[in-house]
Parts: sequence; structure tokens; C-alpha cells
Amino acid sequence: MTMTRHLPWSGRLALLLFLPTGILPFIYSSAQRSAFNRALPNDPRSPSPIAAEARIPGISDWTNRHSLYSLSGKSSDIEAARGRDPRATMRWREREEATTFQRIQRSAAVFLNHRFPRRLPERTAPPTLDRDWAIYLGNGGTAPSMFPAKYTFNVTATPSCANDFVVFAINGAGSATQPNIAAFNNLYSGTGGGGTGICNRAGGATGLDSKTAATVFWSYVVKGIGTGAPVPTSPALSFDGTKVAFVESGSGAAHFHVLAGKSGDGQGGLINRQSVASPATATIVATAPAASSGTVTDLNFGSATDTLSSPYIDYSNDTAYVGNDAGVLFRIKNVFCTLPTCGTAAPSLDSTWGTSGAVTVCSGKLTPPVLDFINMTVYVGCSDGKLYSITQAGTVSSIVVGDGVAAETYGAIVDAPVVDGLNEFVYAVSGSANNGANGVMVQAKTDFSSSVAVPVGLGNKCNLHAPTPNNAYFTSPTSAGALIYVGGLSTTGTVGQPCSSASTGTALVQLYASTFTGTGTLTAGAPAKSFTDGGGPGYEWTPLTEFFNTTTGVDWLFASALQSTQPNIGLANITTGFPTTFATVVTEGNGASGMIVDNYANTTTYPQAASLYFSAQQQNAACNNNTNTTLTGGCAVKLTQNGLN
Repeated sequence: MTMTRHLPWSGRLALLLFLPTGILPFIYSSAQRSAFNRALPNDPRSPSPIAAEARIPGISDWTNRHSLYSLSGKSSDIEAARGRDPRATMRWREREEATTFQRIQRSAAVFLNHRFPRRLPERTAPPTLDRDWAIYLGNGGTAPSMFPAKYTFNVTATPSCANDFVVFAINGAGSATQPNIAAFNNLYSGTGGGGTGICNRAGGATGLDSKTAATVFWSYVVKGIGTGAPVPTSPALSFDGTKVAFVESGSGAAHFHVLAGKSGDGQGGLINRQSVASPATATIVATAPAASSGTVTDLNFGSATDTLSSPYIDYSNDTAYVGNDAGVLFRIKNVFCTLPTCGTAAPSLDSTWGTSGAVTVCSGKLTPPVLDFINMTVYVGCSDGKLYSITQAGTVSSIVVGDGVAAETYGAIVDAPVVDGLNEFVYAVSGSANNGANGVMVQAKTDFSSSVAVPVGLGNKCNLHAPTPNNAYFTSPTSAGALIYVGGLSTTGTVGQPCSSASTGTALVQLYASTFTGTGTLTAGAPAKSFTDGGGPGYEWTPLTEFFNTTTGVDWLFASALQSTQPNIGLANITTGFPTTFATVVTEGNGASGMIVDNYANTTTYPQAASLYFSAQQQNAACNNNTNTTLTGGCAVKLTQNGLN
């Protein structure tokens, strides 16, 4: 549904006359506007610098939830972030449009003094989440707390059926019929509540193509380890969308790969355009893989597996940070070979950092790392319950968050920290603190000079995953409406099957939100707001996803619990404050992986082009684009945001 906004012509004229002097002073400083609106780095796929300026690509991946770029901060820090990380400009563009419109709307209302009263239409019914397609990924899907990665060819143009795609890492062993990584295009297909998809196809042989679902863009088994080991963490895309970086991990040392996918590889001769079961074998090369070549590089790092640490890309320096299960953090250079100094080199450990490209952080498993582009410090969590910072000189510091695995089963930090460099905060969570008394969310200054610990429900029951702030936080964490949401377990209700089968007592899935003080620090004590999800017993939350829709100015929260038969994906409108319940709940398999949201498209003009993507673990439940009705493993799923636009 598209909200419309109308004023009488006399009101429009008054508003136009008011805009030049009445609005601009309230929006941003000239330095901030300049930083927000400059072009992103040139795109190698664009035919000329002019085209590169005109086409603005977009990347949605796991880092969206962990690298925060607010609309507040020092001009010098904003400029530093803009120059060092294209994520900053992408995130600012996503929120600036609606922020500007809202300020214009408020200022215009004061000027017009209710002369032309018009209100936005009231929403009379909660939105729905309609499944457009679900495609079987085989014996494993994307791991529960990990994310797919979405590439949008041009965020300022009509959504592209051919060039927009989403990549799913597959946490299952590869084979002749099983990929460990796959990508899909024709994403905006379907017949759900959003209408007939703009990528739906006509004609075609029976059984060749469902015509109302995404199609396999490419499907590969990458064999850095044996016949192809699982890919247990989240992938990362190059800025031009031609390459994807990911980690393969089975036994022994994990392997870091950069794959240049080729459209059509692994489509099985177009026997079934929704099947990934005929993967191509990616050819391993010793130099940077050429775009669309179907080749891949292979670099083993350290001597241990990597089951938690997704690679974090520093696009400006063409490096990646990634950890392993032995507590060692690595820096890899020439990741996408975008700098003149690369030549044609394949990725390799950066010997200028630490000891031959490695820094020992702790003795446990590392989470994905996050680089703060203001102070150029890397932050990473460890299973010992501590949050660590690592400087560019390799200096390691730490602060205690949870109990650690030596003390409590769920005391580890299992998810990447959330870093807000502009406001100099870093957030981390643990499922157990204070000897198991509660879970915990910690906000620390980026220099670790101070911290605030907020207890989150029951402890030693389930892992906790990264929190997410609401849109008001991005305007300023000191604003009255700023909240940060986190999932945990309450002390009410009866346990059906908690994360720990040995746990006793009572626990239900609980959503919490903490407030902030006038200085932007977390309010001490238990979270100010909470509600118990009526959908079932104490299961683990997957990472929360907040999405501010610039088309409507509505702030949405998506959540999922890992459970079996009960509704496990929830949607809540958090625009005006903390919700009292999830307005919409649906069931997808045993729950969702990390979720990404794409586009702000008008779903009337571009049906199915504003969507939610994730992987769902299936137990004897079919994906709707596969005829097998007794599937186990994973599915790639797209839900339309029907009612969000």
C-alpha cells in the first residue's frame, strides 16, 4: 500500500514559497550535506566516470546491523567516515531522504498554522508478510545467526531483474549435487500480497521455470577443503558486485575465498531454473579472479576452523579482517584487487599487521570483527565473554561483558559487536553474566574508558545476539525517543524446550528496549520497556533487523526465534515508541537466519520489489519451489513487505 500526501494548490504554493528560507537551516550544515551527497567510489562496471557518478549501487549484508552511521556527529568525523567507508554514504542516503521530509513537514505545519489540515492516512490493519518464493538450498542453509548479502545495481533506478541479486552461504558440505554458495536474480518475482512481480516471466517449457520465483544466478561448490566444506558465516560483496568474499571451514585451517561468479554457472543446463542441485565447480586460480570468470582464489589462514567470524571488508584499503576459533584475528590484503598496488595479485595475509598478518586476541572463538572508521580500531567478541579492541599497531585491550564459556554455558559473546564510531560507542551482548543471573548488554566508550551494563532477562538459557537501535537513535542517541532493542528471555511462563535442556525454571521469549540519557549513554538498570512474545517458550532469538522506510516514514522491527512448530517471525511498528506486541507473525521452517531488507520501492509501481530475505531451516516441510515434500536442510526465502509501503 502506498501512502499519498496531498495539499490544495494554494497550500502547495505557500509551501513552495516557504521552503527556501524556512526549511534549509533546519536540515544539515553545509559540510554534512556535502558529506551525505557526494558520489560513492567509482564502479568498475560503469563505462565512464559520468556513468559511475550516475549509477549508485547498494549493498545490504551483515555489516548493516553492526556498523552504525548516525545523522549526528562532528563534521570532521563525518568527513572521515565518508572518505574511508562507502557504507557510511549508503546508510546516510537511506535515512536522509525521510529525515529531510519529516523536518520539512514539521516546519511547513508551523508555517501553515493548520490552515490546510491534512493527515497521513491511518493504517487500519496490520501489514502482512507474504511469501513470494522459497528455494531449496540442499542439506544446509545459511547458518541461523548469519546473513545473506544483497546487491542492488542502482538504488536510484527501477529495480533490476537481471542485475540485482542475493548471495546465500550454505552451511553444508559440498558435492556434485550440493553447492556451498549460491546466488539468485529475478528477485522481484511472486504473486503474494504485493501483486504480480515485475520479474515474473511468461512462457517457457513446463518444469523449466516456475516463472513466479527467483532464478539461479549461479551455484558453486568451492573445493578449498576436500570436496567442498561448509560455509558457516556470512558472505561479503565487492562494491561493484562482481566478486564475493567468504570463508569455507571444515576441519583444520579455515580457507578464505574470493569468487567471481559467472551468470548461468550451476543452472544445470536450465533443467530447472529454481534448482541449485547442479553446482559448477569453481576453478581455483593463483591471481585475482577476473569478473564473470567463474574462478575463485584460495587462502588458508591460521590452523583452526572458523565457525563464527564473517569477513569484514575495509573497501578503501582493499583489506579484510577475519578471525578463527583459536582466537586469532587476521588481516588479508588485495581482497578484491581494487587498488593500483594490487596489480593482479590474489588475496594474501598482510604481513605489515601483527605477526605476519595475525594478532592473537584470546584463546576462544572470535565473532565477526567490526572496524571503526573514525579511530581505525577493530572490535571483536570472544567466547571468553570479553569484548576486545585491536589498534592498527596490533595493541589489544579488553572489557568484560559475560561470564565466558569457562563459567557458564551461554556466557560467550557469539555475535559481532555493534560499533557507533560517530558517537564513540560500542555495544556487545552475552547470554550469561553475574554467574548466570541474567543476560547482559554492555555499552562501552570506544576507548574502553567507561561502560554501562544492562541486565537482559534470564541468564544461562540461550545465546544473545546483537541489539539494534531504532530510527530515533540515528537522528541522535540523546533524543528522547532513542531506544535500543534486544531479544532475551523473561521470567514468566512455562518452559517448553529452552535452549539448554538442563535448565530449569520458567522462561518465554521477551523483547526488551533500553533508553538513553541526555549524554547518549545507556540508562542504568533493567531495560525500561519489554513485552513477552506470546508465540512460545524460551528459544534463541536470531539477530534483530530494524528498517526505516523512507517512502512512508515508518520504522519497522523484524525478529525471529529459532523454534519448531510455532510462529517464529514477527513484525512490529516502532515508529512512535515501543510496541506492545508483534503486529504480524508468520512461520517459516524452524525460524530465520539473519534478515536483510531491500529497497524502498513503491510496491504499487514495482510489485515484490520491497522485500525481506533470509534462510529458513526446514524440518519435513517443503520449500514452495521444490516438489519434494519431506525436505530437511535449508531454503532461501523472500517475503514481500506488503503493507510496509
